Amino acid sequence: MKKIISLFALVAFLTLPAAAQKYASVNAKRANIRTCAGTKCAIKFYAWRYTPVIMVKTNEDKSWVMVKDFEGYTGWISADLLSPNGGMSAKVDVNVRKDASASADIVCTVEKGYPFKYLARKGKWIQVIDEPANAKEGTCKGWVYATNLWGFFKQ
Repeated sequence: MKKIISLFALVAFLTLPAAAQKYASVNAKRANIRTCAGTKCAIKFYAWRYTPVIMVKTNEDKSWVMVKDFEGYTGWISADLLSPNGGMSAKVDVNVRKDASASADIVCTVEKGYPFKYLARKGKWIQVIDEPANAKEGTCKGWVYATNLWGFFKQ
């Protein structure tokens, strides 16, 4: 049932008016971004869970979506690997802090492009959490200054 609701939400999300900017985030641990719409197409790059993308267009049956990331890289991803839930990418190498303050302790440091799930906003700070590829590394949860992130969140 949950999968049907998610699919319905994604279809509704994909059919928004053309004038509106359409965002999605990757909803798979690792997704292949391909050169064309199909599994036989070459892989251009990978995207990780919570990576935010702009949906540029779909193929005829809407099973594949051309996406663009914050650096302008484009490629095709299977529509069922996208979610309308929010995601954030680090625009630069960033320190994730314990509290919403530049003087707060650093919880972890991540590289440019690192994806996060949006949790909350406090002024110009955004609380995020990650889902590392290696669970043994533990999660990174904390606050990042908003101008250092690119993405979207549901309000």
